[in-house]
Amino acid sequence: MPLSIDQQIPADMLPATQEDKDYFDEVVGGSHFARDFLDVLKPYAFDLVPAVNSRGMRRVDGWKAVYEATVTKDVTNFFGFMHGAAHAWLVDTCTSAAIVQNHAPGFWDGQMLGGVSVNLDMQYFNPASIGTRLRIIVTIERINSTLANLRCDISEWDTGKRISSGVHTKAWRGGKAAAAL
Repeated sequence: MPLSIDQQIPADMLPATQEDKDYFDEVVGGSHFARDFLDVLKPYAFDLVPAVNSRGMRRVDGWKAVYEATVTKDVTNFFGFMHGAAHAWLVDTCTSAAIVQNHAPGFWDGQMLGGVSVNLDMQYFNPASIGTRLRIIVTIERINSTLANLRCDISEWDTGKRISSGVHTKAWRGGKAAAAL
């Protein structure tokens, strides 16, 4: 039997505060794509954001975030299941939001806040119909001053049944290099 959501989310994660939810809405709210999906996508819990180190970066390898969403009709295909592009959009949006949650001055900030996608690879396991409550777990596998390797696992909230998974690679350039792009 799959683990319940409480068994899958570590007890030391911090529940998302209203401030976290407002910041998330501010960051992703500028997107015009999948507007209705943005209304049902919310942060749920985060690992503690580490302090900035002496090099101006954060050590966030292994950092996790949990988001929740509900499948709406607007993101389904002809058969009434969440469209593959909606899965990819969730991976892109949630992994980017995880980076933004951990940015610092001179580290994944500025005009390239959250970086730019280099690669996004998806795997699909099971369909998600309208009304399915989704648990989206993002892991920052590795991040340095220019490259981030991220993973996003999407499953049914209550059962833990895997729906899809994405691996996302993002790049970032700060300072004068960003202005030249």
